[in-house]
Amino acid sequence: MTQQPSFTTDATVSPVLAQLTDGLRSILGGQLVGIYLYGSLITGDFAPGVSDVDLVVVMTAALDSVKFKALHKLHQSVVERYPEWHDRLELAYISEAALRSFRHQTSTIGIISPGEPFHLLEAGSDWLISWHALREDGQALLGPPIESLIDEISTDEYLSAVSEHICRYRDSVKKPHNKSALSYIILTVSRGLYTLSHGEPASKIKAAAWAKGRLPHWAALIDRALAWRLDPTADKLTAEQIRPRAEAFVLDALARLSQ
Repeated sequence: MTQQPSFTTDATVSPVLAQLTDGLRSILGGQLVGIYLYGSLITGDFAPGVSDVDLVVVMTAALDSVKFKALHKLHQSVVERYPEWHDRLELAYISEAALRSFRHQTSTIGIISPGEPFHLLEAGSDWLISWHALREDGQALLGPPIESLIDEISTDEYLSAVSEHICRYRDSVKKPHNKSALSYIILTVSRGLYTLSHGEPASKIKAAAWAKGRLPHWAALIDRALAWRLDPTADKLTAEQIRPRAEAFVLDALARLSQ
């Protein structure tokens, strides 16, 4: 079953989705269960020329080396045809069985994401946040409704995973980052704090607006993070100059989790 996604976006997205969908159908054939769009295109965070396309491809079996190589060529062909999408494709390839059993065991999945080449990794319960977002918001470009492929994820499970996830930034924010990476951390922690306060997710834009009201002394930093998300050259500050403020923001935000 093929469904028409209900999102509004700029004209550059549709041809990319069309080429990917046609290529996936050709390469995976009868192993293709469904193709699902989620992320910023669905939640309202999409920034033309900046945001990624997030797709999950569900298959009847894990990728073999032949299909892996063919999919790698597909990704390259999309970027060659649409160079503005270089480093802006985020696709996960997972078997139907792995999607069902992620809580209890790890499985090999294929991933291409910004800053990383197409590769295989082991994924399990650490992917619960992604699968929750997919189940709640994912729209089928092809295949059955996504909620028929992922067992229900309870609110408690989800909130626990969000808390664990943003707490990891306590250490990772100290590592060398460019301004785009620091922007991502600031906005992700803001979003996590919103989710834990309200019991539900929100777009980065909505969560940032809320965080500025909740943490007014960090409003200027959050505004900078929003600006860097669109253009890291929006000001002359360097990552080294802003990192101490980013670290302090993360510590302050995480301290509020126990309040």
